[in-house]
Amino acid sequence: MTERFARWWERWEAFWDEREHPISLACVRILLGVCLLYDFLHLWRLGLVIPLFGVAAAGGFSDALMRDNTPWIYLLLPGTAGAARLHHTILVLSAVTLTAGFFTRSSATVLVLAWAQFAAVEPYADRGIDTLGRLALCILAVSGAGETLSLDALVRTGSFWGDGRPISAAPRRLMILQLVTMYFGAGMQKVGMTWWPMGHFGALYFALQDPAVAAHDFTFLRRQPFFFLSQVGTAGTMLYQLTYPLVLVLFWWRRHPERGGRIADFARRWHLEWLWIVTGGIFHLSLAMTMNLGIFPWAMLALYPAWITPDRMSRAFSRAARWARA
Repeated sequence: MTERFARWWERWEAFWDEREHPISLACVRILLGVCLLYDFLHLWRLGLVIPLFGVAAAGGFSDALMRDNTPWIYLLLPGTAGAARLHHTILVLSAVTLTAGFFTRSSATVLVLAWAQFAAVEPYADRGIDTLGRLALCILAVSGAGETLSLDALVRTGSFWGDGRPISAAPRRLMILQLVTMYFGAGMQKVGMTWWPMGHFGALYFALQDPAVAAHDFTFLRRQPFFFLSQVGTAGTMLYQLTYPLVLVLFWWRRHPERGGRIADFARRWHLEWLWIVTGGIFHLSLAMTMNLGIFPWAMLALYPAWITPDRMSRAFSRAARWARA
């Protein structure tokens, strides 16, 4: 038993110790950085910097100075409008440097700390995608995401593309695990009756009738067959999210062609893992077109390059370069 466990542990260590090209994580870094930069600048354009980042004495909504657990940013800075603007500026600049890949790890660390302080200053402004984004930044901060497509690579090697030095594959795999956990957790938390048969799968219909969420007029969903299609969408969302951990099984079968028997052979032949991944991409694009959810669908899609192995990503870039030359 001890010997079997030792062999299993060696395989487990070898799996997390594998190395790969940094291009997949670099794409996540750039796309996520662009999403966050847009979000922070959008707050500035709407004139919400002081209301959201400032304390009540400076004209903001926050009661940070009235709590026992005062956020440390207001232990270091006075509760003024200037401090609120400085806090926002740190977020913007660190998002810029993260996107450009300039002091990448430090930029990710500063960004996640400043963003966490924003959540502490104004907890009611913190969204689910903010939490997920900060977790992704924690992974980027300990990864080699700045080894290519970055100013760090340009300074170190003289090329924006870097020298192709392999990095640990563990951060990208952790990001995949994060996505699987997020989707499955989202399905488990859908306990409202309208997500289930007893509520006639009406959740999507009701969401699209809410003027605070819907991007367009969806009153036509009250008629058939459109209401039925909304029910199919609700049921499909539940099925898709609750079965998402199967993706890990499918990846494991692909890594071990000798396992799984005929079912695994069928899954490998038809690349069934991409059924969930592509469905997720369509799902988020649909949300972006039909609902006003801020950066949520785009920030989720920004994490999707983690699904693509660096070999596939490199081949895609090569094909794009050939098409551009042609």
